[in-house]
Amino acid sequence: MTTTATRKRRPTAPSGGAADPLAELVHYSPEEVYEKGLLPLKPRTLRNKASAREIPHSGGGGRITFTLRHIREIAAMYEVRPISETKPAA
Repeated sequence: MTTTATRKRRPTAPSGGAADPLAELVHYSPEEVYEKGLLPLKPRTLRNKASAREIPHSGGGGRITFTLRHIREIAAMYEVRPISETKPAA
């Protein structure tokens, strides 16, 4: 019988990434991305932007899918700086 003190804990990945290295290889459909709340874009919008090559995606097998790396890149594209940072100091 093991106690919580003797159990080994899985180390977390550096830079706030997923703890499981295999999580980076999972491909999410546009519907899954929206349902899990990974991006605030509707599935149709994700498909349209991916088809127009406006956002990173995988197109293997004729399906549009997104990995965690793609999702991070898309989120960075839509990141907005606070107004206090964009206004010049008076």
